[in-house]
Amino acid sequence: MSKLAPTPESSKAPEILFPLAIVGLAITTIAITLSLNVRTYDAAAVSSQDYDAPAGRKILSSFEAKDLAVIEAEKKSTIKSDVLVAWKSQQTGRFLASSADSITNYFYKQTSTVHPWAAYDFKTPVRGFVFNESNIGDWITAKGKAVNQTALDAELVIENDRAVKFTSERNGYTLDGAAALAGLKKTLLADKESFTLPLRTSTPAVQLADLNNLGINTLISTGATDFTGSSAARITNVRVGASKYNGVIVAPGQEFSFNKYLGPVDAEHGFLPELVIKPEGATPEFGGGLCQVSTTAFRAAFFGGLPITQRRNHSYAVRYYEWISDDQPRAVGLDATIYSPYQDMKFVNDTEGSILVWTRIEGKRLYFDFYGTKDDRQVTVDGPHPFDRRANGAVRSTVSRTVVQNGETREITFNSSYIPPKVAEQTFELPAAAPPAPIN
Repeated sequence: MSKLAPTPESSKAPEILFPLAIVGLAITTIAITLSLNVRTYDAAAVSSQDYDAPAGRKILSSFEAKDLAVIEAEKKSTIKSDVLVAWKSQQTGRFLASSADSITNYFYKQTSTVHPWAAYDFKTPVRGFVFNESNIGDWITAKGKAVNQTALDAELVIENDRAVKFTSERNGYTLDGAAALAGLKKTLLADKESFTLPLRTSTPAVQLADLNNLGINTLISTGATDFTGSSAARITNVRVGASKYNGVIVAPGQEFSFNKYLGPVDAEHGFLPELVIKPEGATPEFGGGLCQVSTTAFRAAFFGGLPITQRRNHSYAVRYYEWISDDQPRAVGLDATIYSPYQDMKFVNDTEGSILVWTRIEGKRLYFDFYGTKDDRQVTVDGPHPFDRRANGAVRSTVSRTVVQNGETREITFNSSYIPPKVAEQTFELPAAAPPAPIN
């Protein structure tokens, strides 16, 4: 009986390759199937009606314009809704996305909107709008002129315990126009409520803290009032009065007295006659309008969380003291009247460093800036809230301040009562003068 010859290895190849071929065919079939299933983005053009469904048209051709907050380096501003509407092209039609990185594609990535993007291939026109880059560019150009500035070194010269020269250091800023344009578009398409300006920042070489050892390092508080509508004489008195406080340095623990630094109020010292409330009625007197200055100083101390040791509101509500800031409604209740030597405005410097008082006038607004040492105090203000307003001009108001520092909470409330102007003139009485200081 003959033996079978051994089977060569080559004859086993078909047996091995055949199952592999079957597996390969299956994999190919699955790949083709998957390819067909994901080909929505590469599909042939579809009729424009497929892209112009109501849902897609609403997303692409309109947006609800609302005010947009703009965050700048050291402040905030607002772009009004009517400006944003003007940035949208008035022509709404069919257009092509320029690339996969276009704003339209960005919108899809941000919202994951299915329609009309499900079959979008960047070749088929869709219905939508484009931004008016010219209008946006004009806004960016104007904003650049407003915010661009070079860095400024600090300057501080103190003589006889008073600053005679002062400049606070200032960062330099340059607006990146291209980044602002792209960022604004993305912000509007994403329906965000705020936009941060893309600014390049440069720092000054000389800081305020480098120039003194008194703790006068940075801005810690600002008070502001608006004297729009004042007469020429009143404006003069405001300017002269504010100059009396430029450079005043309040040491730690010291009580600041407004009347102490005011000095004589007469023609020799630059003041002009202006209306002042007196027992005989509103009478022209040198220094009329100085309460604009005392009110501004009071607000700097109040918003800075400093202890207020003496403050009195005016007998009747005065319109010059209703403006508090552009972000708040006009309201009475944050004024501080003075009448030397009878009525004063006082506060205490309870910070660790000295406070430098510096005043400035911009347009028809007066500012008191306090420079010193920042601490961990948190200041919140509620009000002012006017109430019980009468037709004859009488009104009451309340404002509260809470200071949280080192785990302790301090609260103070100022209740102001304003009588009718005519009654105030008839019943005016000067407060009792402060007792004379003891002679050492």
